[in-house]
Formats: sequence, C-alpha cells, structure tokens
Amino acid sequence: MITYNDTPVYIGTAGYKFDDWLGTFYPNQFPNEEMLKFYSRDKGIDFLELTFTFYNDPTEEITANIAENGSDELAISVRLGKRFLKEPPVKEDASEFKNGLSPIYNRVKAYFADFYNGFTPSRANFEHILRLRDTFSDRPFFVELANRGWARQKYQEEFKENGIGVVNADFPSSAGLAPYSVKAYNNMSYFRLYGKSPEWEGPQNRDLNYRYNLKQLDKFKKDIDIVASVSSSVFVSFCNSAMGSAAANAIDLRKMLTEG
Repeated sequence: MITYNDTPVYIGTAGYKFDDWLGTFYPNQFPNEEMLKFYSRDKGIDFLELTFTFYNDPTEEITANIAENGSDELAISVRLGKRFLKEPPVKEDASEFKNGLSPIYNRVKAYFADFYNGFTPSRANFEHILRLRDTFSDRPFFVELANRGWARQKYQEEFKENGIGVVNADFPSSAGLAPYSVKAYNNMSYFRLYGKSPEWEGPQNRDLNYRYNLKQLDKFKKDIDIVASVSSSVFVSFCNSAMGSAAANAIDLRKMLTEG
C-alpha cells in the first residue's frame, strides 16, 4: 500500500499465475510455488485480486499458502463465486466461502462481484445486488457492471444512496460495454483496468493483450487524484493479464504515484 495525498492506494493485478507471464514477468521455467513471493516480495506489488474464487470456493489450505508466500504488506480483494451472481445468496454458502479465507482474512480489504453484459438493469437484479451487499457486509463490497444500461443516472443515484461501491471499469470502447467513469460511492474507490485491445470487438470476445502506455497511466493517476480526496481507500487492479502487461503496468503506475 502506498499513501497518495494522504489516502491509502492499493495497486496490483487480477490474479498472478499465468503461463504467458513466464519469460515476460517471471523468469523462464519459474516454479508456481515461487510466483507469489516474486510478485509481492521481489517486485513489491502489494495488492492482489483473488480471481480463482469465481470458479471454486477458497479453501484454508490454499489461502494458508497465500498467507505464507505473500509479503506481509500484501492486501487482497476477493472475487465472489459465480453461484452468488446467479442465485440469491444462501447464508450457509457465504459462511463456507468466508471460512476458506480465514488464513488471509485480516488481509482481505474488499469483495467484488463482476457481472457480465447479460446482467441487465431491472428491479430484481438491483435487489440481488443489495442482497449480496448485505451477505458480504463484513468487508467493503463492490460491483462491476458491464451492461451499459446500469450507467443511467437513476441507477447510479441508487447505488450511491445504498452505499454500494461501483467499480470504475475501463473496457475497450469497441467492446460495447459500460463506459469508463470515475466515481466513489461508498467512501472507497475501485478501478479495474482491462486495456484497450482493438481485438475485443464485442461483449463476449474478450481480449486482454494490451499494455497501457505512460500517457494513459498518467490519466489514471489524475483520476486517482480526483477520488482520493473523497475516499478512505483506493484500489486499482490491472486486468490486462496477457503477456505480463498487468504486472508491468501496476509497477509503472505505482512508480508514477510515489515518484511524482
């Protein structure tokens, strides 16, 4: 974590284990069990989104390894499992999910639920978001909404009134997804940056092979400056994971914020 204008800012990536990071971020033929140490200790990246939790519940065995291998400064956010996005959350399921995080629970700074384009604006879907917020109220809760319809002012006002953090997601303009905007609705701000690949031509055709240049990163630095004045914490996750670009951009942005 760094402090920028007196506000804690956490900068990292969505996941850290990718085959194409070998030779681009990690050394060639680098063992999986050493990756988190390299990520957080050698490279000093101190924020990580756990994204495997979308597909499989965290277990104490897995998160104990994360606690052991990650640096003492490593902060974490947790992607909610896909079943919580599809059905009303069940208290027992949520408790089991959280129990798997117990070895790293003190490092968990937030939960986030990322809904794809098919999650359209409706009263029922808004109520589903509220139930998720209440079920995972032990940590700040954020929602990422890819469908453009959620950007309407009436929904944005309701998110603000209900203390729901809305992720500032940067998708390629060619993807037909929600436009990028800068907001802080629950006294915290969260950026998820996917890149601008021209190959991402529609909502379902994801392409994460893109590296932000320094001019683009400087724009994000200015956006962080805007929300830092009204936020108790700011989270920034680079999701442009192909070829190690996310890690490189996280290091670059951290350097820009710390060195001016």
